[in-house]
Amino acid sequence: MSGNTPEESRAMQEGRLLNAIFELVERFTKAELTNSGRRLLITYFRSSPEDTVAARARGAIRRYAQWEPPSMEDIRERHRAGTMEDLDWRVLKVENEARKLEEAEGRP
Repeated sequence: MSGNTPEESRAMQEGRLLNAIFELVERFTKAELTNSGRRLLITYFRSSPEDTVAARARGAIRRYAQWEPPSMEDIRERHRAGTMEDLDWRVLKVENEARKLEEAEGRP
């Protein structure tokens, strides 16, 4: 056992997800996020009306970067074809961290 409370574990996992979102946005925009840009992304993520953590993350990315991340279906097709790009891997990281946050929140 890690010794962390559920709230601490959830906060740590949310931090990992936010970092994955920041990395994806920075790679897409080819620019380092400012502190105000990071705060804005956090606000977009936390205020998103979406039902799932992954959808909230995608919504925050879409709203901030004015870009639709590739769908999981598109990424799967590129994976089968052996043509995945760096952005695809970063989207997968966001999706994975979102799934872990949902687990930390006790969602199925």
